[in-house]
Amino acid sequence: MSKLSALAIIGSDAATFLQGQTTCDIHTDKLGAFCNPKGRVISTFVLLKIENGFLIMLPKSLLATIQKNLQRYKLRAKVEITETDLPECHFPENMPWLCPETSEQFIPQWLNLDILGGISFTKGCYTGQEIVARTHYLGDVKRRLFLAYCETQSDITPNCAIFDESGATVGNVLTAQNGRVQCVLNVESEWAKLRLNDSQNLEQNLVFLEKIQ
Repeated sequence: MSKLSALAIIGSDAATFLQGQTTCDIHTDKLGAFCNPKGRVISTFVLLKIENGFLIMLPKSLLATIQKNLQRYKLRAKVEITETDLPECHFPENMPWLCPETSEQFIPQWLNLDILGGISFTKGCYTGQEIVARTHYLGDVKRRLFLAYCETQSDITPNCAIFDESGATVGNVLTAQNGRVQCVLNVESEWAKLRLNDSQNLEQNLVFLEKIQ
């Protein structure tokens, strides 16, 4: 909770404005993402409906970036975009939170947002929608989000590379805490023997891989 913050999107155009900026249907979905024009996720978020608008709960380290982007796209929309207090609410256990090191590195499907209910393929256009929709309709999702475990006393750096037995890079770390590692991985490498280097540049093995859904 201490690493999250909230933006309030308030005003008569709040719903229409957010529909054009997010991967999700803001009327029915509870989480989603903001993408750049190339379909790469800038930040994920959890959504809460409030009077006359919405609360967007997202990583504190990406709040300024998202607020600046929304202000840029605001144009004449009747909305106010302000930082606000983070409310008490339930967050999905395996929510794929990003940070500056992982921002704009992955498309939404690589973070399993289609499985988690964070992408609408019927609502219409939004920033980055063309790439996201093309990936969906071609059925060509080459990477997915997995959960693994790593026995190390050192920190694991976000976006550090994951290697297979041959030394080929097959994925990247999204987040890691207390040995629990979210990783974006090539799907064909799901059952391979995997390793990474921790913050002390020590080689560590990843074990007990499972798909987040």
